This record gives sequence, structure tokens and C-alpha cells, in this order.
Amino acid sequence: MRRRAAALVLATAALLWPAAASAAPLAATAVKAKPPPVNEESASQAAGELAWVQNSMLHPHLYNLYAQVNGGARFRVNPANTQAGLGTGIDGHTLVFTQLHGAKSSIRLFDLQTRRASGPPAGVNTANAEDEPSVSGGWLLYHRTEQGSPAGQQVLLTNLSTGKTRTLASVPGRLGFLEAGQVNGDWAVWTQSVNGTRFNVWRYQISTRTTTLVPNPTNAVNSAAAVNPNGTVYFEQSGSGCGSGVTVELYPVGGPVTAAGTLPAGIDLFHPFLYEHSPTDDFLFARVHCGTGATDVYKASFA
Repeated sequence: MRRRAAALVLATAALLWPAAASAAPLAATAVKAKPPPVNEESASQAAGELAWVQNSMLHPHLYNLYAQVNGGARFRVNPANTQAGLGTGIDGHTLVFTQLHGAKSSIRLFDLQTRRASGPPAGVNTANAEDEPSVSGGWLLYHRTEQGSPAGQQVLLTNLSTGKTRTLASVPGRLGFLEAGQVNGDWAVWTQSVNGTRFNVWRYQISTRTTTLVPNPTNAVNSAAAVNPNGTVYFEQSGSGCGSGVTVELYPVGGPVTAAGTLPAGIDLFHPFLYEHSPTDDFLFARVHCGTGATDVYKASFA
């Protein structure tokens, strides 16, 4: 099963978050929005560059990765006889993405200027399933699902120069859940649940190897995390069920958590990406229509 399905049902075990009623609606605009059954998701952005994953009307169950450079015509990134999985990231001209070939899920790199693909360091791609990548400053963040029994998951951070890998989080068994969020500068974020009922967002500082729990005093569903180069975490907080009491929250270094805006009832989000171009943060995300499962890429900007 694609982790896309898991992302749509994260919000399953929390009380409604009361801040949703008092926060203003999130000001967001469509970046990519085509009528169903075309779904667009897993977007990332850099200066003059945009990448996203989408299906098509002719092949609604097949997903490919597309990119645009300097507003030019889109082009397909993943090669023939493959699909694109969840998660993309851009740093400079380097695009990282999930490539599906049959049952195999692996991480690939792609130069948006030369249009040449390459693999990550040895040890990133294994017989297990790797996905949800992002890249920044020579670091690669990604998620791994162990195959076989006992199953488990990890969020991993690999240095692209040395090939050395840090395990940021791990959960055993099939009830746990991990989702790699984003690495950006000195920071990385992810979503974690050890039992499938309590979901929290964590922030990691690479230079100090320090891990911080994003405060969650009401045991809401915290998920779908991205981070800017200053360590401010952007994430979704929601209640029970898809599209229930969804707010986008901000957590800077030192706090506090504040609500940036709400999504309408029945609308959710997943796999966001934070692109910082001072003094503005662009928060890209897949906007989900819970009733139909349709997804479009949207963007909210924060000064």
C-alpha cells in the first residue's frame, strides 16, 4: 500500500483542538490545481524551480514526478517503467525524490540543470523501502520501512559527502508510524507515533544532535511537519477524522506554538515543504478533499 493512503488517515485519535475555532482561515492559493481525477502532491520549490508528483486522467493510478525550471515547460523526471512515490525536496539545483520500480521503493537524486539522475551514497537504498526524502546542505533526510517480520520504521539522516547515517527515530512493529518531514539547514523534523494513537512532531538540530518534542499539551494529532532554516517548525494540528479541526501551527526555537490559520471542514493536508526566501516563508502542501480523496498543491506565504 502506498504511504499516500496512510497520510490521509493520520487524524484518527485525538480530541478536537480548540484553537481551530479562534484562528483565522489560512490564506493559501493554488500552485497546481487540475480537476479530478488528476491529483497533485509532494511539491518542493527553490529559486526558479518547482517539482511535484501527479497522476493523469488516462492513468489515475500511476504517479509521475514533473519539474519546471524558470517557468518553462514541465518535464518528467522519473524514467520510463517507473513511478514516483511520496516526497520530494530541492536544494540548489538538486532534486531528491522517491522512485518506484515494481515493488521496489528507493531514493534518487536529479540535477535540474543537467537533467541527469544519480544515486545517493551506498547504504541509503536497501532491500527495504525508502521514501519521503528531502535534501539540504549536503544532508539527506528520508524514511525507511523494514520488510519482513518483525517490521519497523526509521527516520534517517545521511551525510551525502561521507555517507555516514544517523538514526533520528525508530518504531517497532506495525502499529507505530513515522513520517520524514524536511531537512533545512541545521534542522530536521518528522512525525512519530509509537502506538498508532498518539501523533507528535519532533525537531532535531544537526550540529548539536539535540531532539525536541513540539509541545502537544492536549494530545491533538500533530503531523505533516516542515521546517525553515531558523528552526521554526510548520505542522498540522487536527482532531479526530480527516479534515477535522485542522490548523497550520508554527513553533519557533524557544516557542511558543501559535496557530497560523485553519483549513475548512473536510479539508486536510499532507507532505508539506518549506521554501524560505527571506523575508518570506512559502509553505507548500498537498490540499486533500477528504470526501473524494482529491489532492492539489497549494501554497501559504508567511512574512
